[in-house]
Amino acid sequence: MPPGLGFPGLVVVGLVGDHSGVTTPARPRSRYSMGTLPNMARSLFVILAMVAGLVAIVPRVSEVKQPTVDAAAVVGYAVKSSGTPFSFPRDLPGGWVPTNARYAASTDSLPTWQAGWATPDGLYFSLAQTVNATPNWVLMATNKGAEQGVVQVAGQPWTYRVDERKQASLTRVDGTLTTVVVTTGTVEQLAEFAARLQPAQASG
Repeated sequence: MPPGLGFPGLVVVGLVGDHSGVTTPARPRSRYSMGTLPNMARSLFVILAMVAGLVAIVPRVSEVKQPTVDAAAVVGYAVKSSGTPFSFPRDLPGGWVPTNARYAASTDSLPTWQAGWATPDGLYFSLAQTVNATPNWVLMATNKGAEQGVVQVAGQPWTYRVDERKQASLTRVDGTLTTVVVTTGTVEQLAEFAARLQPAQASG
């Protein structure tokens, strides 16, 4: 019997140390998390379906419309404040919309009445007038157009120009008042527009 143990028949069992620790078997990985090709395809399909749904419910703007302005009121103010008989187009076809109008200093600081109209078929017509126009004012108002000749409008001669963008312009000098009209359409359409110009009424 080993020394120090006073109990005959007693068996001492020693503990064996495990310095490496206890290893727990790893859980098997999910087949879905392993990133197989079918799973990835299904995930992509779900994402695309969500995006398509969002696109379907978001409202879309099919056309951007410019706000209209009261061009008649602007020219009325210009006539009243300056005493100049500025012009305004009368009886324009239906659907023509004034998109800009102002009376302010322009090229060479010349007070200028100018406005523009958009048509239903996508064309644009503009009008600019000033007193004692300088050559530089005319150059800028006609977009640096090159002279092409003379066009008769209601029996009056207008100088016809075409700029680098193929836009037509007509210019007329009546006393001290110079008028320039420009269009993205044809010179024939521009002549019709110029023929509609009449002296504007001063605002009350």
